[in-house]
This record gives sequence, C-alpha cells and structure tokens, in this order.
Amino acid sequence: METIRAIFNSHDEAIEALTKLERAGVPHSQITLMSSEPVHVEAHEDKSRIGIFAIAGGLIGAGLAVTLTVWTSQSVGLVTGGMPIVSPWPFGIILFELSMLGAILSTLGRMIYEARLLRRAPPTDYDEAIAEGKVGLTVDCANPAHSQTAKDVLGLLQ
Repeated sequence: METIRAIFNSHDEAIEALTKLERAGVPHSQITLMSSEPVHVEAHEDKSRIGIFAIAGGLIGAGLAVTLTVWTSQSVGLVTGGMPIVSPWPFGIILFELSMLGAILSTLGRMIYEARLLRRAPPTDYDEAIAEGKVGLTVDCANPAHSQTAKDVLGLLQ
C-alpha cells in the first residue's frame, strides 16, 4: 500500500483536492483530511453513532436501576404494613439517575473511541505543519491506479 501526502495552506484548497480525488474514483474511505481546526465537508459527513450509544446506555442504565431497586427492596425484608415494597417515587429517582449515568458513560466511551484517543502508536498520517494551521491530506492507495490518480490530482511528481 502506498501512502501519498499533501499539505495545503487553506481548508478550501484541501476540500477542492478531496473533491477532485473522489471525482477521479478514489474511494472516500482511503482519504484522510487532518486539520488543527474542524473542517466541514458537506457531501461527506461521516455520521456519528454517539446518539445511538447514548440511548442504549440510558436503556441499560434503566434496566440496571430496575434490577437494583427491586432486588434491594425485596432482599432487605422490611415490614411495610401492607404498602408496596417498591415505592414509585424513590424508584423513579433511582431509575432517572442511573439512566442518565448510563447515557453519559456510553457517550463518553463512544466519543473517546471515535476520536481514536486510545491508540497506542502515533498517527502515521500526521505532519507538523498541521499544528501550524495547515491542512494535511493523506491518500492510502492499495490500487496502483488510485496511486497514480492521487499523484496527478495532487500535482506530485512520480
């Protein structure tokens, strides 16, 4: 696999090169755009799954809250004088709190995963110029035709 890198002075130049690469047939999955500031590319918004993980975490937290509350209430063996052992108001508070805790923790975990903060090796497509305000574009070409196309589009010598 050949890796081709180009550094641009502005976001607009990098987005123009990205668009040209994709029009030339280079798959979006092989192109990495790096910048010190967020770059918004309308046609290629990668959808985040953080919302789905937040909902799933909330549901898991709610399930754990129900289990914890019912199990604790029944295992203590309190005499309630005919009242229900699981009271709705305290039960609702615990349900809400653990649902929110589950949503927050799953959102945080997914955010760390999507930002690739747990990688052990330094990123190979990073260049020091990115920290100085420039924009880096990396193309990982498994196909030799894509490699030549990327070189032509980015104006690099062979």
